[in-house]
Amino acid sequence: MTAPPAATDDGMPGFGSAGASRPRAVAEAMAVLGLTMATLWIVNSIHAWSRWERMVLGGPWLVQILAFMIVPLVVVTLRGAQPGSLGVTFRGLRRYMETALTALAVVGPISGMAFPLLGLLGWSPMSWLGGLVLAAAYAISVPFVGLLVRKIPSTTESTLPAAHVVIAALVLVAAMAASAATKESAPIVSAVLLALLVVGPGEELLFRGVIQTRLDQAFGRPWRVFGADLGWGWVIASCLFGLAHLLSPAAFGHGGWALWTTVAGLLFGYLRAKSGSIVASTVVHGVLLAVSAFFT
Repeated sequence: MTAPPAATDDGMPGFGSAGASRPRAVAEAMAVLGLTMATLWIVNSIHAWSRWERMVLGGPWLVQILAFMIVPLVVVTLRGAQPGSLGVTFRGLRRYMETALTALAVVGPISGMAFPLLGLLGWSPMSWLGGLVLAAAYAISVPFVGLLVRKIPSTTESTLPAAHVVIAALVLVAAMAASAATKESAPIVSAVLLALLVVGPGEELLFRGVIQTRLDQAFGRPWRVFGADLGWGWVIASCLFGLAHLLSPAAFGHGGWALWTTVAGLLFGYLRAKSGSIVASTVVHGVLLAVSAFFT
């Protein structure tokens, strides 16, 4: 029988140590992000692989899973962390879903008005003008979401049963099979499933699970905002989220995209801190991406 991992300064066991130096924490967060971005760029440069995924699976399923799920989990596992300590836990699912659906009731209509507005104005979401509009929309969403979810109880659960991991893996396999089966007759299926089950969850695992957790351990969470304990880790992780979009091989160098995804990251980071898990932010993130994929 092994001893449980030592608790950190924010109560999340295993990843890092209490009182860890802030420069080291930022360097580790940047290193994990760098590995993920390098994976995306390297695989993106292998055109034969990209073509194979599109032809066989209907989309970049394997590269997204590798970059946003496997790479971060391997890194934190090598550091001795448990997935549950990163907010990867499904216990307390009712509360996570209550938080997520409440947040979607706010941010869904607001973003649902912002994107058509950009279309009317002829502004791309990647442009600076489009980015300002979307950044304002997400910024407006944050306090309203906070007011509605502040009294929903959070959880400190930090376990991830093996059965849950198996179920999640089976869901991904089933989704890839559905994507492959409909790649020609209904390519929208792949786009929606990929956004909902891989891109949203993967980005939340990396930015809110790994990076925000690590930075919270180093910087602490001294601010109480709408019932959530937050700190500079929340802000830095959101800025890195925007930076990743700026450096993404999918649309490299678009500052407007980086701007509004940074502000969206603040919303997702708040949901992670308030609920105690990445499940709520994953649901919100994934649904917003899936809706966007459906209409584009």
